[in-house]
Amino acid sequence: MPPVAAAAAPSVVADAPKIEVKEVAVPPPPPPTVSAPIVVQKEEPKTDNKPAAPIPEDIASLDDVTLQLSTAAMRLDAQTVSTLLQSNPGIHLDEDTTNAAFRAVVNAVDRAEARDQPIPPTVPQMLHHIFDADLQHLLTREKITKNVTCMMPQTEGLTTHGLNYVFDDGEHKNLPLEEGRKCEDGNCCDKCSRNIFPTFAQEDEINFDTYPGLNTLTFNELEKVSAATIIQFMRLIERVRRTMAHEYGLDLKTLLPLQAYSRKYVAGTTQKGGGGGEGDFVTLHTDEATHGGYHYSCVIYLSTQGEDFQGGDFVFNDPKDPDAPAEDFRHMFLEEQLRRTGRKLTPFHPTRGAAVIFSSGWENMHEVEKITHGIRYAVPAFFTTCPVPEAAYDQMVAGKPKTDEDIADDWLHLLLAHRPESPMEGAGRVRELLMKWHYMCTPLSMH
Repeated sequence: MPPVAAAAAPSVVADAPKIEVKEVAVPPPPPPTVSAPIVVQKEEPKTDNKPAAPIPEDIASLDDVTLQLSTAAMRLDAQTVSTLLQSNPGIHLDEDTTNAAFRAVVNAVDRAEARDQPIPPTVPQMLHHIFDADLQHLLTREKITKNVTCMMPQTEGLTTHGLNYVFDDGEHKNLPLEEGRKCEDGNCCDKCSRNIFPTFAQEDEINFDTYPGLNTLTFNELEKVSAATIIQFMRLIERVRRTMAHEYGLDLKTLLPLQAYSRKYVAGTTQKGGGGGEGDFVTLHTDEATHGGYHYSCVIYLSTQGEDFQGGDFVFNDPKDPDAPAEDFRHMFLEEQLRRTGRKLTPFHPTRGAAVIFSSGWENMHEVEKITHGIRYAVPAFFTTCPVPEAAYDQMVAGKPKTDEDIADDWLHLLLAHRPESPMEGAGRVRELLMKWHYMCTPLSMH
């Protein structure tokens, strides 16, 4: 990824609109489902190496360690949470406690913004524990994995099919491929796969009443979006990042989001402009061919097929096994016959809260079938293993955070952008946000 001159984060937020202090009610989630077996490739350390902080007397007086942990989390006492987790390896933040802590985080941010005060360092500190717990919870849920052979375009010569591919999207499936991982300028795992998580997010985590605007969010326009919605969106994208690092054995700090946004698909419309525009289908493509820095991909679904919309399957499109029996497509339109001939189509029927996570190479060509009725909301997210040049951080006013207060300031200025911005200012802020993502979402010990 080439060096990017990121725009400096504003140093004050005095002109930001007043934010009403509102207690966010997050209902408790249902009990987690039993998981399918998961092979752990690599574990990222979960705790700081700092000496354990003393536990406050009123919390220490509680008989049950789980109750101590819950009380500390809801107080945003991140140091005590760290101490309890370090000294009791068998315990963790359960889902009820995690969501209660998240509610406390949102309320603390709302209070700080309403008073034009800095965000307290305890906010990102507690969010780091929440992110850790989110991955632990996800690993107890069902996961369906298919390992596939990594593929990339042939490196020798450019065939007629290759030339057609350049000019005709319909020729994408005919591009000559060879085994291997292109991973331009990055450090990808040499294994490729497709992972379906039927319950990546619980219903209460994607509730549009609790988190208004979650289904239309883009990092470039956050002035009027509530802190609860912004932080919840960040939480979901960080859950994706940690899941990818876990699944593919990647060092977490080497994986950064390049793009993440909510997308609206509407029956009977034609997409205009970039990937965030409305439309009722997505043509066959490969994410890494779309952008050389896309190395791992995800789609989180915010709508359910059959309830919110009809059609709109997400489809993996593979070469057909030569030994597979022939199929009769004569009853179909010619366009559909051409699409299916010589191909094996594997559809996924979207449901709210589900996610598909996969390697972004040519082994995972995919498309979205036409939506025939209704509106389909989803969150596509694309991640890169391309390192950020150190010079890019040097060009920032604040640079890499060195203290917990610096991390909190980055959360305020780069993410909670409740202020008017020009398109250029917004783009610069988003670039800096994505480059500093790992530093904002992990404790100093993991930097």
